[in-house]
Amino acid sequence: MMTDPVADMLTRIRNALQIERPFVDIPMSYLKRGIAEALQREGYIWDFEVIEQAPQNVLRINLKYGPNGERVIQSLRRISTPGRRVFTRI
Repeated sequence: MMTDPVADMLTRIRNALQIERPFVDIPMSYLKRGIAEALQREGYIWDFEVIEQAPQNVLRINLKYGPNGERVIQSLRRISTPGRRVFTRI
């Protein structure tokens, strides 16, 4: 049983970046789709797509690398956890 789907998403992206995969597949939810939209809008990923599958749709995130193969996302961590809400000011 997964208690923190957002942390699972971030871990899957981190792991895919470490082995330089071109994309990563994640079980789809509207929250994860919103995070992917924000990552694309800010220029951290190329794009994403929702793949229709049974029993659950899959969110495919196409990762972005620089011209020499360097990672665009250098570090990725979750600040607020389910047990401890932390909010930052901008």
